[in-house]
Amino acid sequence: MRYIDSPRVRVEESYSPTHTYTFTGPCCVTGRDYSVTIAGANLFRFRQTDNIMDLGLDADGREFVISGTSPEGWEQLFGSDEE
Repeated sequence: MRYIDSPRVRVEESYSPTHTYTFTGPCCVTGRDYSVTIAGANLFRFRQTDNIMDLGLDADGREFVISGTSPEGWEQLFGSDEE
């Protein structure tokens, strides 16, 4: 199951200026809310293909969709590239 399908995640749909869905839920590491916004057409395509790249998100957004880990949580787990 993808994290965005978890009952812990809230979904807000917007139609203006474009059709988008914003998924907000607690990071599995920090417990703090994190959000990703996905274009409606991209979400539809993803639901058809199950290809994470269809969402049109950056790596941070894709990781949240898959595992529920925010960029801050990822840094706590694995450190940053600058270290």
